[in-house]
Amino acid sequence: MDHQLFAEKLREVTLLYVEDDPDVRAHISEFLRRYTSGVLTASSAEEALELYRQRRPDILLLDINLPGINGIALATMIRREDRRTRIVISTAYTDKAFLLTAVELHLTRYLVKPITSEELVDALLKAVEELRERDRVDLGKGCYYDRDAKRVVCNGVAVPLRRKEMQLLEFFIRHPDRVLSYEVLQYEVWQDDPMSKDALRAQIRNIRKKTHPGIIRNHSAVGYRLYDGESM
Repeated sequence: MDHQLFAEKLREVTLLYVEDDPDVRAHISEFLRRYTSGVLTASSAEEALELYRQRRPDILLLDINLPGINGIALATMIRREDRRTRIVISTAYTDKAFLLTAVELHLTRYLVKPITSEELVDALLKAVEELRERDRVDLGKGCYYDRDAKRVVCNGVAVPLRRKEMQLLEFFIRHPDRVLSYEVLQYEVWQDDPMSKDALRAQIRNIRKKTHPGIIRNHSAVGYRLYDGESM
């Protein structure tokens, strides 16, 4: 286990650990706090749900067999409103029926107790990687938009977009499945500033030069649409 790498990965992460056994909860939370200060703990699903809504943790580590509302019910409630938070579930037994439920809940990992430190670290590292993937918008040709850092990266290198170029691209990202007309772009991005079609074309041309030609596609006489993964 690379302790330094694990600490670096968890440094910016908030983790909510839910376990009703006080000894197990103390042991695991002490281990996690060696690597990150962002550890929250709860002994029940009800307490966890309140903490979740207050703090919106990045990762949820929870036991199935909780008093009252169980871990599956808690994960189900959270998934109804949140697809981003990564969920790792632990249990003292294996259950084939639950494994099918786990797929539907988009869980990161299903751990069987007793959990080793290596298994826990692997699960949390996977959760962090999944968070990063969900925070990235694929823009094609090795380019992506990092929602957290608010920057565009192409082939591992940050792309320096000007303010208006970034505003324009971020508006496209917020509306990935729409062809955006000139009028919509003028009203939403330029607002009270004057904008000609030539100015819009110049901004899009600059974005293409700095990234790749297919990042924003022209729909003749209608408007533009963001790259959608189709062949270019």
